[in-house]
Amino acid sequence: MSDPSHVSLGLIGGAVAVLCCLVPLLLVSSGGVVLAALASYLGYVWIALPILVAGLAAYLLLRRAKLRNNRAERSH
Repeated sequence: MSDPSHVSLGLIGGAVAVLCCLVPLLLVSSGGVVLAALASYLGYVWIALPILVAGLAAYLLLRRAKLRNNRAERSH
């Protein structure tokens, strides 16, 4: 235990272990910071976005219903 190479090897291993555990946490937290900055920058776009998505969903549902009606009329 008094060999300095073992102590330095343990310290290097500990530093690598800390980095391996810390990097994913830093990536997730930096992603959260970027998302918060983006949300504050866009402001009122976040209000219009759900309305646009709901409108797109309604359009696609109506389109699919019309296609089904056309297929049903052709088969009879």
